[in-house]
Amino acid sequence: MRNLTSASTMAFAAACLLNFSSQCQSAPPVAGTQAVAGNQRSEDRSFLAALATADAAQRELQSGNATTYKSIWSHSSEVTLIGGFGGGIEKGWANVSQRIDWVAAQFSNGTSTIERLVTHSDGKLGYVVQIERIRFQVPGQANESTRDYRVTMLFIREPAGWRLVHRHADSQMMKQAPK
Repeated sequence: MRNLTSASTMAFAAACLLNFSSQCQSAPPVAGTQAVAGNQRSEDRSFLAALATADAAQRELQSGNATTYKSIWSHSSEVTLIGGFGGGIEKGWANVSQRIDWVAAQFSNGTSTIERLVTHSDGKLGYVVQIERIRFQVPGQANESTRDYRVTMLFIREPAGWRLVHRHADSQMMKQAPK
């Protein structure tokens, strides 16, 4: 596997964002899988299939099962996670894996809707920008909880297929002026 640095990953994301109007596709809201248009390149179809797999894995995570979600991640020392529950930036598979286990323990009976804003892949690297709306129960509590996240995820194609290398989720859905 190629060694990705945070700078090279972010440079790729910045380049894609700058050029998204001509190279990227907007996507409608999805609930699990996404239709693939007939004129897309095969790498685009494989990337969209990987996103559908990621959606399913995330639904399992939101019901308290981390196993499938962890399987979509690269196990590189360069993976990063900025989680929606706050805290520091996790770097490296050992730290990211521990954080995913902790996250799974916060969820039960989860459901979500995903509004894909942009997806792009060039056959080797891909990214998605989306809004996630999650409904779940905190284990041991009867009340339903909700979270809305702005999410950016970066993927790399490894020999075994597309793998997640970076996820940033936050709940700052309201624009706020500085104070």
